[in-house]
Amino acid sequence: MEYDVLIVGAATSGAFLAKRLAKKGYKVLVLEKDKADTVGSKMDIFHVAAQEFERFGLTRVRKGDAEWAFEFTENYVASPTGKYPKASFLPMVGLHMHPYVSLMNQEAIEAGAEITYQTKFVDFLWENDEIIGVVCDKNGESVSYRSKVVVDCSGIGASCRMKCPKEWDMDYTITENDLFYVILRYVTFADKKHTNVGYPSHKAWIAPCADEDGGIIGIGACHSYAYAEEMYKKFCDSIALPQHTVVSTERGVTPYTRPPYSFVHNRFIACGDAACLTKPNNGEGVTSSMVQLEIVEKVLDKAFRTQDFSRENLWEINTEYNKVQGADFSMLRAVLTKAIGAKDEEFEYFFQKEIIFKESLLKGVNEGAVKITFGEIRHILFGILGGMLCGKIHNKTIRETLKGLLLGLRLQKLYKNFPPATEGFSDWCKKAEKLWNKVGKMQ
Repeated sequence: MEYDVLIVGAATSGAFLAKRLAKKGYKVLVLEKDKADTVGSKMDIFHVAAQEFERFGLTRVRKGDAEWAFEFTENYVASPTGKYPKASFLPMVGLHMHPYVSLMNQEAIEAGAEITYQTKFVDFLWENDEIIGVVCDKNGESVSYRSKVVVDCSGIGASCRMKCPKEWDMDYTITENDLFYVILRYVTFADKKHTNVGYPSHKAWIAPCADEDGGIIGIGACHSYAYAEEMYKKFCDSIALPQHTVVSTERGVTPYTRPPYSFVHNRFIACGDAACLTKPNNGEGVTSSMVQLEIVEKVLDKAFRTQDFSRENLWEINTEYNKVQGADFSMLRAVLTKAIGAKDEEFEYFFQKEIIFKESLLKGVNEGAVKITFGEIRHILFGILGGMLCGKIHNKTIRETLKGLLLGLRLQKLYKNFPPATEGFSDWCKKAEKLWNKVGKMQ
């Protein structure tokens, strides 16, 4: 069996790309390790900005549809004690993951793609040192599929990418120190009125859920779920949470690390969580991955016209993504990694004086555009200096925050100037690695 494109993983990224390519007439096969009735069921809720349905051509579901959970417009972030809330207004839609993934799967099939479930990727199929397909385990039987291109949309485990030869430099391992451990408590509130608000110092939030009388109290942390629970206790001691009853609990992880330096090699592309394309400010990756997937669709369409699927001919995926989103995400990740280590009383001052946590900046982050003007940089610098002079900000926090800002701006510039071709990539990687080592981990 031979296909134009093999996509490993049928969740949001895989289904999105499969539909797009199938509509263009390409022969697409999606390989999914889970059953059709469980694909995309690890977590219940995910969010999509209302404007992104049209942008990405996603089906806009409404109240009463099985896929729809809730909608809200007001978003707030607040200080460690809940004071000085900063608002941004962006219509958001909460969706049930499994029903919406099932809908996306059906739409991909209707567009002409094939999906085979309970089919687990095992290894690449090789011929003359080139990928010509994959070997899978389908219900205990070894099955091979041939294709011109393999796309890894397998999620955090990156099952395909991690099988790439060492010399490709794509086997970038996601360790436990690169993960964000998330615990979601689905609750009912005694008082039905509650606000959608995040607490960045605690890495916690209160958000709506499908139950109109309830919500989700979430906590995230590095290291482990046990450490996340410790942080939740600290959060509860700091914030007067609305009176509530816990109905159920979910756990999950999301990658919190830089993407691989390159997403492509000969006949191979890494996408979605397999490429660590999550938003630095909240860890969500559904629509941020679609930014890259649209580029993948465009570049593959051109590659099929020339039948050239070499690393060099797919390189535009790297350059275009970094211009559109990657450079800004790199800057934001560096700033947050350094700033998040501030003490609670320093966070209070940050919020009070709108240092970093400024409504105009937060609006841009929520909309996926991270643009820091010279005036905003000056405001941050003078704000930090004022905090130091009045004893509100410690020297270590000043050093780390300024270091994060400067490293972030350097990374943003470096990624904006990503090599237009494979020549010079090795030198670029050395510069990037040096900067990321200085940034360190969120932990």
